[in-house]
Amino acid sequence: MVRRGTSDGRNRVGGRPCAGCGKPIQSGLYCASCLEKFRERAKTQGKRIEALKSNDLRKVAVTRHETAILIVISDERNLNLTKIILERSFSKYKVVATNNPLTAINTLITRKISLIVLDADYNGLDMLRRIRRDDRFKEIPVLIVSGSTRRELVAEIFSLGVQEYVAKPFEAKDLVERVEKIFGDKEEVEPPAEIQSDTKFNILLIDDDIFDLRQERETIKHRFPCELTTAQSAVEGMKILENKGADLILVSLDMPFVNGIKFLSLVKENVRLKNIPVIIMTDSKDFEILSEIERSSAAGHIKKPVITEDGLALIEEKLRRR
Repeated sequence: MVRRGTSDGRNRVGGRPCAGCGKPIQSGLYCASCLEKFRERAKTQGKRIEALKSNDLRKVAVTRHETAILIVISDERNLNLTKIILERSFSKYKVVATNNPLTAINTLITRKISLIVLDADYNGLDMLRRIRRDDRFKEIPVLIVSGSTRRELVAEIFSLGVQEYVAKPFEAKDLVERVEKIFGDKEEVEPPAEIQSDTKFNILLIDDDIFDLRQERETIKHRFPCELTTAQSAVEGMKILENKGADLILVSLDMPFVNGIKFLSLVKENVRLKNIPVIIMTDSKDFEILSEIERSSAAGHIKKPVITEDGLALIEEKLRRR
């Protein structure tokens, strides 16, 4: 007998489960709470995208831990030669090379630059003047290379706050010594002793929020010797696991369709993957949500997107056990 108010004879008092949190709902895929959460996340991402479009990229890049040397030389041969010399001599720095001034400015905005190398013979002085006029870049050390020996040019170069000057053609040793002199007064920060190791771990990081993913990735890469693979959905993450496995999985709780808890259950149901520790990432402070994570088979939970020292310690503990 078909009950009144339904078309298929089912009792809908309990309703179907919400695809986000599992609570019973009468219609649709998500409950009102999940829909509101997704709307808020969409608004947040929209604001971030607008910030990117308005050239406020520096705020997004503030948490980047990887420092870089930027080379801006128009001549392709000298550009490549300078890049090779610095890459071989300063392996702790990422070396970014370009012959395009616009690309150089975008790099300055989006990365943490420790040194700029400019060629005064190829519009380098114009670039230098622009850098020194901008409060965001004016404190970055600059090294100038030039084939000119004119006193007026050299005087102008140093009047613009250049730290070092190398005359062309230069030997690799000369360039390296000048750069070492610039970096020489800076204190070298060593990673904690407990993570100094030749061991390289495989970590899978899953988060559908591209901005959070980028921030989490940089924090982990800076702290641990690891090969870090990222995914923006549970489906993508499962494909990666099936192809190459992992020593540790970090997965965001708040993902649509298959959230962190559901992804955890899929991993534990797979015979090949069930022994991989899974850490849930969340920015929620809700007691019920955190209790649900603790009751699950997760290896623990950490705060996102800014991973705290406690969170890093948990990651380190799980990696050690591997």
